[in-house]
Formats: sequence, C-alpha cells, structure tokens
Amino acid sequence: MLVAWVVLAACGSSQRAPLAKAGDEHDDGAGLLARASSSLALGDTDEATAEARIVAVEFGGNSYGGAAYGGTAYGGWTPPQWAYNAPNRIPHYSVIAGLTGAIEGTVTWPGAPPPKLTTACGVVDNPSLHIASDRGVRGVLVFIDKVAIGRPLPYYSRPATVGGVIVKHGCALTPSAQIVMPLPAALAINGDGTRARVRVTPPSGAAKTSELEEAGRVMVELAPGITRIDSEDGKLAAAWVVTIESPYYAITDDTGHFRLDELAAGTYDVTFWQPPLATATPTGVLSYGAPLVAHRTVKVEPGKPAHLSVALSGR
Repeated sequence: MLVAWVVLAACGSSQRAPLAKAGDEHDDGAGLLARASSSLALGDTDEATAEARIVAVEFGGNSYGGAAYGGTAYGGWTPPQWAYNAPNRIPHYSVIAGLTGAIEGTVTWPGAPPPKLTTACGVVDNPSLHIASDRGVRGVLVFIDKVAIGRPLPYYSRPATVGGVIVKHGCALTPSAQIVMPLPAALAINGDGTRARVRVTPPSGAAKTSELEEAGRVMVELAPGITRIDSEDGKLAAAWVVTIESPYYAITDDTGHFRLDELAAGTYDVTFWQPPLATATPTGVLSYGAPLVAHRTVKVEPGKPAHLSVALSGR
C-alpha cells in the first residue's frame, strides 16, 4: 500500500518547479553544464561563452585528454605551484612554427625475452620490458635532448602538461617510464587499495620515503634528470621519470613505433631510453641494473621523414 501511494503521488503531480537560470544563486551546476554543452563560439568570445568554456573544461576538458600525450598532466589534477627560485618556463632554443621535418622508426628486441620473475604478486614477465609478438618494444622513451631550433610548445608557460602521474597497481608502479616536461614540474603518485611506503630517488641527493595510503596521493617536486620511484621494501616494480627541456619526445606504441614531428632541417642525436631490467630474490625483492640507452645520429630534411630504427639488447 505504501509503495502504491508513493507511485501515485509521483505520477499525480504534473507541475514541476522551473529550472534555475544558469549561473544564478539557485543553480546547482546543471544550468552551467547545459550551457557549456550547447554553446558554440564563432568569432570573438563574449562573456557568456567564456564562462561556458570554463565549465566545459571543469567537466571534462583538458584534464581528460588535451595536449601532448595525455592532457593536463594526463590525470585531471592541477600540480601545486612549487616555490621555485628561478622558474624555467621559456624554451632554450629559437621557436619557429611550421617546421616540416620528421623522424620515425621502430624499436625492437631481437633476442629472447628476459626470464619471468617471482614477485609478491606471483610469477610475472619482467615489469620493465614490454615486447610485442612482432618483437616491437612498447614504452621506450625517444627524445632529442638539445636543439637550436624547435617547434612551439603548446603550454610552455604553464606547469607540466606532459606526464606527471604514476599509479600503483598491485605490485607495480605504472607506467614504468615516462617523460615529464617542461620544468618546473610536479609528480603525483596515486595509490590503490593497499597502502605502501614509496621511495623517491632524485637525480642527485638522498632518497625520500613517504606513506602512500589506500587511494591516497603523494606529491613530488621533480628535478632535471632521471627520478626513480619504488617502494621501501623493494617489492613494488619501479617507475622512472625523465625530465627534459626539449620539445621533441615520444613513447613507442604497442608495435614499438615512434614519430618525432615538426623538426627543422639538420642533424640530430636521438636518445632511446629503456628502463633497466629487473631481477628478483626468492622473497620477491626487486633490484635493477643500468638502463638500456642507445644514441643514434640522423639527418633530417624538410618535407619528408627520416627513418631510424633501433634494436635493443639486454647484454
């Protein structure tokens, strides 16, 4: 009887309160969101359209897939404003738009894959190396460290818009390698359902350990160079963060392919950076050697890509 009364009461009311106007004191957000999803900007932007664009970003704009490979720090968070003595946000090269040179190629693993490891989460493939069926290597960092002439950075006047997020998944910190640029930059380490003590080893100086709570977050200020993130007990597969000031960077895809676009004509030294392979003790403690680094020189001409492929080896 109670259920029937509730249904009749809901159906018997044909009058509904009018929706509040977008942006007034009674609007709970639905009005602004509706305006954002239906506004079309043509020519100059008026005040209402500007407000709508702000709401559109807050409800799914840059933080969900914008610039470079992943939006605003590819995670939907805003890095803190660290107190830098001398913010380094201006490119150290001559900026020219419309450059037409490119470099593309494939990174492969010609030999047998490294042996599986026994970890705290069971027997797994080496967490630092991801080999496809056609021998392509996924997740290799490819970059040009120094250039005299380069493309404009999309947001070089803002904090890092490339990289900047690590996530704990079981016994691994992922991704195993990433590029973060431009500096100054921050790194967010996000937890899962199990807490851990994460250890951050900067390019120079002592390592720092922090408590990563369940679904928690640890924020780290990044310095130029290579930063390693692992756990205090050594049982989490480590992650590496490479910070650079160059606008030319890529990560190989599932087939090992990469491409660097908008290059000026000239000769370049290209760096291929693969995280060090892991070894494990019988108790599941992981250790690492040196990263696998290859340098190749390639000449770039306007209007057509230069082809450059590399075979990595763990020996």
